[in-house]
Amino acid sequence: LSKVSDEGTTENPVFPKISESEFNHDGSQFGSWPNWENVRQIEKGMNKDQLYNLIGRPHFEEGLYGVREWDYAFNYRENGVHKICQFKILFDKNMNAQSFFWYPNGCNGNSSFNLTGDFLFDFDKATLTTKGKEVVDNVAQQLKASKAQQVKVAGYTDRLGSAAYNLDLSQRRSNTVKARLVQQGVTAQIEAVGYGKANQVKACDGETGQALKDCLR
Repeated sequence: LSKVSDEGTTENPVFPKISESEFNHDGSQFGSWPNWENVRQIEKGMNKDQLYNLIGRPHFEEGLYGVREWDYAFNYRENGVHKICQFKILFDKNMNAQSFFWYPNGCNGNSSFNLTGDFLFDFDKATLTTKGKEVVDNVAQQLKASKAQQVKVAGYTDRLGSAAYNLDLSQRRSNTVKARLVQQGVTAQIEAVGYGKANQVKACDGETGQALKDCLR
């Protein structure tokens, strides 16, 4: 199992062996043939019931109670060749989905990139930093290499400020990333969405004043 934080993140996602999947019959095909439109509806903040309705039960045994890691094996065909993607969902302490990983990244046009705002944007800004431009440019190259057809950019903010202000800031941030991807030659259909201060990645509890701003940067 991966080491999952209270925020539903991990520095090292651990994928199970496909042969350990319980979604098979007498060692035949492992995993499911999903409805890929349902898969692409999945987003941060969803609860387990919503995910269950979209893609069914997880395919691996990760525990009975308080499980914060779901793994799937998805079958698909690429140029007539049968292939399998592994998909991992991590939940926060409130059991809301927060992180998503694909193995191999880019399989069937699906990639996940969790980009922290620490270096993408300065505090309370929607303009990419120099480092942020480098990071987004790298993602653009990977998206072009994988020939991605659809891309969703989700923007978030810290907890400071009103809900309305943060919703607007997060939307401007996601629009900025989208514009940079297009500028770098990504031709996929890109959806930019701002979620405000919902599902915070970084809480910075106990910090105040400038230290709080530096932490939330």
